[in-house]
Amino acid sequence: MAKLTLSFKGRVIDVFHIERDKTEIGRNDDCTIPIDSLAIAPVQAVITRNDDQSYLLQAQEEAFPVLVNHEKTEQTTLNHGDVIQVGKHTLSFAEDVMDLSADLGPIPANDQLTDENEPIESDESKSKSGVLQIMNGDNFGRIIPLNRNMTRIGHAGGDCAMIARRENGYFITFLEGPNPPRINRKPIGNQAQLLTDGDIIDVGGTQMQFHD
Repeated sequence: MAKLTLSFKGRVIDVFHIERDKTEIGRNDDCTIPIDSLAIAPVQAVITRNDDQSYLLQAQEEAFPVLVNHEKTEQTTLNHGDVIQVGKHTLSFAEDVMDLSADLGPIPANDQLTDENEPIESDESKSKSGVLQIMNGDNFGRIIPLNRNMTRIGHAGGDCAMIARRENGYFITFLEGPNPPRINRKPIGNQAQLLTDGDIIDVGGTQMQFHD
C-alpha cells in the first residue's frame, strides 16, 4: 500500500496510507489529507489510484500550484520517492512494494550515519541546522539533524557520501562505492554539490529528503 508522509519544514506531521481510489489533498476538513493552512486551496490536488496500481496526481486550482520534485505540474504519475509540495507543506510518496532498502536493516549509529567532527557549539547555529528525513526502509520517517561539521552517509565498504556543513550551506560529496549518490534521481559528479531544501538524496538505496 502506498503512503504519503506530510511534513512541514522538516518536521513529520502525519503519515497517510492511500486506501481509497481517490485521495483529496486540501484545506477542507473533509479532504482525505486535510492541511490547516491558508496557503492551501480547499481542494488543491487529487490522487487517483488506477487499476494497474499506479497513482495519478492532478492539480485542482491554478492559483494554488502543485510542485513535484520542485517542478510545477498539472498532472503526473507518481513514482516512489517523489516529493509533492503544496504551499509550505511537503508530501513524500512511497510505495511499500518498492522498498529499496529492505536489505539494509536498521541504520547503525556508527555505520550508516556517522558524525566526523564535534558539534558546532553556537546555539544560534544549532537552531538553523538542516535535517535529513529517511524516506524508506526500517527507519522510514526518522529525522536526523545535520548539526555537525560533517556527516557520512552510507555503509563502510559500500556506497558512501559526505555531507559537509559550510557557512554558505550544506554540500554533498561522493566518497566511495560503485554507485555515486543521486540527487533528485541524477547522479552527482566528483565535485561537491550544494543541497537545496526538499532535495531527495539516494545513497546505496536509502532515500533521504534534505530540509534546511
